Amino acid sequence: MDKNRTKEIGIKHLNDISSHIEGINKWKNILLEYQFKSVYTDDVLAWLSSVLALKAVYSENLGIGSVLVDNENNVVGEGHNKVFNPYFRSDLHAEMVVLNQFEENNKDIKSVKGYTLYTSLESCPMCLTRLITSGVNTVLYVAPDKFGGMVHIRKNLPSIWHDLSENQKFGQADCSQDLINASEEIFLLNREELDKKIKMRQGY
Repeated sequence: MDKNRTKEIGIKHLNDISSHIEGINKWKNILLEYQFKSVYTDDVLAWLSSVLALKAVYSENLGIGSVLVDNENNVVGEGHNKVFNPYFRSDLHAEMVVLNQFEENNKDIKSVKGYTLYTSLESCPMCLTRLITSGVNTVLYVAPDKFGGMVHIRKNLPSIWHDLSENQKFGQADCSQDLINASEEIFLLNREELDKKIKMRQGY
């Protein structure tokens, strides 16, 4: 992986963010100034997923970002949650966006063994089963989600998913606590507001 190239990708995304909202500007500046910690093997890609999470909030979606890298750690897919904007699509979680993009653009790739997907927040049940089906070798989350995350309780999935995921690895990225905190806080920036929108769609 070219750390400088990955940083360029992230800086470009951050420069696309121009907001008057204090929380967004605060995290934009923190991420712009962040210094990678070489002691953590996943720090660079965890940072990029956090950058994409902030871009999700800026676009009025839930603050979750995701990055897919190949077996040489080159970024081959990136995206963020798009459930609410530009229009409502209940399936467009960050991981879904990245996999949709990658699979659509790489129909000739028969195996993603050796590929790794990073997500700023622990994957939900829907995304976890999609990731298992995709065959992505390793799935790493930056911040745990004890309320909505499925990775830490994947033993509760039906047995077929255990069989299919036997050769896959799921866990937390090896990154700094600063990035874990960033991903948690970015996710919370507009979560209550967007949760209300979902309840409104449900008639509450």
